[in-house]
Parts: sequence; structure tokens; C-alpha cells
Amino acid sequence: MTAAESQVFSLPALYQQACRIHQQASNQSGADADNAVKAGAVVMQQCQAAVDQLALFSNNEDVDDIATADLKYMLIPAMHGDILTQTQVRDPEVRRHTLQSAVRHYSRFLGLCEQYGLLSKDVKAAARLDGQDPLDQNTKRQQKVQRFKREREIKAKMANVQMKRMRIAHIQEEDGVADDQDEESERATSLLQIELETMKAVEQKCMLQQEVDLLEHAASIPPDQRQQPARPPPPDVMQHLLGAASNLQRQRQNLQAQVFRPTVALPTVSVEQQGMIELQRMQEAQQKEAAAAAHKAAHEGSDEDSDAKVDKQRAWDDWKDENPSGWGNSKLRPTA
Repeated sequence: MTAAESQVFSLPALYQQACRIHQQASNQSGADADNAVKAGAVVMQQCQAAVDQLALFSNNEDVDDIATADLKYMLIPAMHGDILTQTQVRDPEVRRHTLQSAVRHYSRFLGLCEQYGLLSKDVKAAARLDGQDPLDQNTKRQQKVQRFKREREIKAKMANVQMKRMRIAHIQEEDGVADDQDEESERATSLLQIELETMKAVEQKCMLQQEVDLLEHAASIPPDQRQQPARPPPPDVMQHLLGAASNLQRQRQNLQAQVFRPTVALPTVSVEQQGMIELQRMQEAQQKEAAAAAHKAAHEGSDEDSDAKVDKQRAWDDWKDENPSGWGNSKLRPTA
């Protein structure tokens, strides 16, 4: 077997080894992290060489033409960039070259995803792949919030797909029947993982490019000016800075206290208290209805007395009509 054929057939094994080193590098520090970075970089280069030799990705095809088992190999440049960012070397020149290499790998990954139409509009704008002018800070902030929300949605979808795949595998194990839905679930998981990595890659690329620019600026400073100690600010300026820092701290605390402030009016009574109030109102209404009923019954029992009073009043009115006021014996009219 030739060396080329051994690379072809060892691609899945190389990819598994690369994933293992990629996971270990993020959990290590110090010399162990640097060793993991070096080993991971070698494995990633071998994986990428095998992918290029197999010509798994071409400019003449779209994402539907890629086999489901080959989608995960699109993540190799992003994984290579992730491993290089774990470097902890202190030499500015070595670190600058390492970070520049990581930026190139992230750019290659984003370009590959752009080729297959797997980049969202926000990621294109953040990566400056849409040919538009650089974004202002407000737009960058809004797009970053949108990407964060999208990341949470993707992680939730991936968890659901993973649970679905586990259920399908369990059913297949019991029935001994193969199901094509497993391949669909695997493809959906790979596409979601690629979308998630594109958002991470564009964030990492922007931050690394800023650090590279700072390292290049530091390298351009003459050596005799690098060792000059910084002059402390005057006392009045220092006092002003301390006051401004104190004010900023208070404003920050006030803003933090308002973050979780309710957006609606909170209830003033509990459900139990409101139930007692409604019960008391109902009892008062029942008491008023009972009193009104008793009063009505009392008046209905005295209808006969009322009729006698009416007759007496009518007789009195008739007598007054027959005997007007002042009629009868009067000093002005002598008696007969």
C-alpha cells in the first residue's frame, strides 16, 4: 500500500484523533497545553492533507452533493484554528506567527462555508465576506446578540436531534431493522454543528486579528522606548480618575439592579388574600339581600293597615272639601 493510500484510509482515524486532541487542549494549561497544541497541529495538517488528496470538497458542487459522512471534515480548519489559539508561548514574535496561522485557518473555514452557502447574513457581515463597508459598533453589538440567541437555538436543536437518534438506535437495536432516518439525523446534526462553528470562528477571528495588530504595533516600537517606565499621573488627575471610577462603579451597580426589574406591575395581594376578599364581599352581598327580603316581607304583612289608613285619609280629604277653612261661625258674620 502506498503512502497516499494509507492517508486515504486513515482519514477517519486521524479525524477521531484530532477531535480527541482538540478536546484535551482546551482543558490543559502551561507546558501540557503547548505540547497538545504542537501535537494537534501536526494531526490537523495530516487530516487536511488527506481531505485535499481525496478532493472531498469542490467548487463545482453544492452542500447537497456532499456525503453525510464527509460533512464533519469541513470542521478541520476551524478545529486547527481552535488548537492554535490555546498556545501559551510568551515570545511575542512566536505568538504573533501562531495567531496569524490561526486566523488563516479560520478564514479558510469561513471561505469553505461561504462556498457552499452555509454562512448566515450576520456572519458574512462580521467576517466581511459580503463586500460591504465595516460595521459600526452598534450594529456589531446587535449582530453579536443575535448570534448568541442563534447559538442557544442551535444547541437546543442539536440536543433534540441527539435524543431522536438515541431513540432510533434503541428501536433499531430491539427490532433489528435499519432506518434511513438515522442518516437524516446525522446530516442535520452535522449542518447544525457547522453553523455553530461558523459563529464561533468569526468571533475568534476578529479577536485574534485585534491581538495580532497589537503585537505588530508593539514590534514596531523601537527597543529603547519599550523599557521606559510609565510615568504616574499627577495627584489631581489621579484623584479625578478615582472619582470617575467610583461613579462608574455606582452606575454599573444601578444598571445591574435594573436588569432583572419586572416589566409589569407586580400583584399587591396573593391568591389566598384575593380569595378571602371575594368571600367577604359575597357574604356582605348575601347579608344585604337577606335584610332587603326581610324588610319586604314586613311591609307585605301590613297591607290591611295601609288600606285603613288610606280610607281614613280619603274621608278626611272629603270632609275638608265640604267644610272649607274658615267656614262656619265667624265674628265678622253674626249668628242668626
